[in-house]
Amino acid sequence: MWKTYRFLGIFIIFLVGMTLAACGDGNQENESKSDNANESNGNEIGEKSITLGVDNYVSNTSNTYVAKLLLEEIGYDVEVNQTDVGVEYTGLSNGSTDAIVGAWLPTTHGSYWDEYKDDLEKINTVTEKVELGLAVPAYMEDINSIEDLANNTSNVGEKLEWTITGISPGAGEMKMMNNEVMPGYGLNEDWELLESSGAAMSAALSDAIDQKEPIVVTLWTPHWTFNEFDLKILEDPKGTFGEPDDVFSVAGKDFKDQSPAAYKFLEQFSITKENTQKMMVDIKDGMGEEEAAQKFIDNNPDLKDEWLEGFE
Repeated sequence: MWKTYRFLGIFIIFLVGMTLAACGDGNQENESKSDNANESNGNEIGEKSITLGVDNYVSNTSNTYVAKLLLEEIGYDVEVNQTDVGVEYTGLSNGSTDAIVGAWLPTTHGSYWDEYKDDLEKINTVTEKVELGLAVPAYMEDINSIEDLANNTSNVGEKLEWTITGISPGAGEMKMMNNEVMPGYGLNEDWELLESSGAAMSAALSDAIDQKEPIVVTLWTPHWTFNEFDLKILEDPKGTFGEPDDVFSVAGKDFKDQSPAAYKFLEQFSITKENTQKMMVDIKDGMGEEEAAQKFIDNNPDLKDEWLEGFE
């Protein structure tokens, strides 16, 4: 009987030892998985949760969703926060937003940059030479310059009820219209800048063209309307809109240390106006912004390889 108890005791000790060993291996495996989850092909992930800010410009939203999808492939959990431009820069400054890929500088977002630049860092040029201006349909043959509006050429003022169709009031272009363009040409004496939204402006432009009626809108490149309609940006002889901007990716100054792999990706992320406009047409036709971004990524594997170089 004693031998039996002794055998059972040895057997129980053996089982306990095996269990502890298995737990130890499991812990090591979990630690290894945890370590691997914090890296993407040798690139340190850091803080995995990222918030990308974006305004209401469709060009910026489409590019932002491309960045979101690719950052998720790298291993990040990404939220897109769509707000007014001013809120976007405030978020970058206070850390509630980590990065944006739609900073129009030095002019369009210049006032926001000047206010918050001490807390921010430019990472990379996303798109070169984007333009702002007033645009009209090409069939408005007598209207080629902002001065034609000021001079009321061909009674354009009466035809338009002295109204220029704008976008959201917080947009950088609207600030430039109110502070530079309108007073620069004396338009603020007779003309009214109508506040609306990017979508409402586009709808008004489309409706006017369908009826072949005159219209003047605040517009920019890239924009899907240039793919759909024959438009012209009015000359700006006084230079009130300034030189064309570049679009930058911008983040808070601690972003590189917090999420190193995301920072590296943004250093590599750039896109042409023409490619952005392809997504904008899909969005205009009813496709969701993220769906349009995914379609573009799927149709452009070479670009995806460039953006994710070093991550795959």
